[in-house]
Amino acid sequence: MSIIAMLEGSTDVDISTTQSALAIAQRMNLPLIGLCALPDPQSALMVVSTPESAGMSAAAVQNVMELQKDILAKSENAFRDTVTAGAHGLECTFLHQVGTSEHAAASAATLAEAIVFPRSAAKTGEPLSMAFDYVLMDARLPVVLAGTERFKPGPVIVGWDGSNAASRAVRFHLPLIRAAGEVIIAQNRKDAERDGARPGIATDSLEDWLKRKGVTVRSESLEGQVAGALLNLAAKTGATMIIAGAYGHSRLGERLFGGTSRRLLEAENAPALALAR
Repeated sequence: MSIIAMLEGSTDVDISTTQSALAIAQRMNLPLIGLCALPDPQSALMVVSTPESAGMSAAAVQNVMELQKDILAKSENAFRDTVTAGAHGLECTFLHQVGTSEHAAASAATLAEAIVFPRSAAKTGEPLSMAFDYVLMDARLPVVLAGTERFKPGPVIVGWDGSNAASRAVRFHLPLIRAAGEVIIAQNRKDAERDGARPGIATDSLEDWLKRKGVTVRSESLEGQVAGALLNLAAKTGATMIIAGAYGHSRLGERLFGGTSRRLLEAENAPALALAR
């Protein structure tokens, strides 16, 4: 098992992602892998019928190859510089995988204890946005978005509404929860009363389950808009991460998140965000 940092070739972004992933890896005492996936440049070569067209296609492929070399160099340098400064003996490996970032990330996420994306991946059009979208919404695997601030020790907040998505988020991220050792179960009281018929809406069963896993647990009631209340609670308690269910649907290249998920994804000041659908 390992922690995966998804890298995109932007120095500042990759440093931030690696720092978050490294902090998680250290907390869990697991190896860290920096993964940069790029498609085979030859796949861009078009079938042509004239020597002139063939020359143009070859030149285009050469340009793609040069661009990929630059991306790889930036991502590897950012990763190695970050882990050299802060790994303190932890096993750290940079990996270049030939293939689309979507499928490389999904494959890595199936066995990793956590796969960490840059915060920018939640925004459409960013280099890793399609990979983030595919892993979370289509492959339905858990993901972690790096926080907007440096990852720090602290409790984990679970946004709980008794839904399948919330349950999957807790179950999938149990290793992260156990490593933190302390959980705050946060629930909007009015929402709980409104949806009281939903099985598992009460926090008691989740509290008991987490305690059996050796985790210290307490519950907090939220008031008002859920995403804002979760972020305020995180700031007040020094939480290291918010764990929540992701609501919405996606087709590759198109996503639609529900209100709470969208607000958490777009928050400018937030800890790491662990999601499952």
